[in-house]
Amino acid sequence: METIVAVTSQNKKTVTKHAGECRNYLIYTIKNNEIVFKKVLKLHDNEILKYTFHEDKSANPKNLLYDVDILLTGSIGPGGVNRLANQNVTAYVIKEKDPDIAIEKLIKGTLEAFAPISHGKHSHGHDEKCENCNGNHDHNH
Repeated sequence: METIVAVTSQNKKTVTKHAGECRNYLIYTIKNNEIVFKKVLKLHDNEILKYTFHEDKSANPKNLLYDVDILLTGSIGPGGVNRLANQNVTAYVIKEKDPDIAIEKLIKGTLEAFAPISHGKHSHGHDEKCENCNGNHDHNH
């Protein structure tokens, strides 16, 4: 099985913030727990997530990032997370700054991710943490 992961990297070197405004992404193709391909994806102004989410008035807006399985970023809001989830893309906020190390940790299941809270109740997998929960997932936000 193949997994495509996009990492926000405006400077093409580190994991950067602002997924909605990011124009440069590192795209990793992972197969059998190994990186088999890595490339830089450069987006034009009308291809960034912010444009797709807020300015594209077509009935069914498309975005190149809808083709990935996972998005890793330094920051993204709950609305962006929900819109990506509707396209079967799982978005995670991470603290790791080195994209290659982030991917290695993702493969090993040790990447610390902080999912933005967007629903009243939520749950987390074994490698996710929620800064607002302190381990208690039986509450409303």
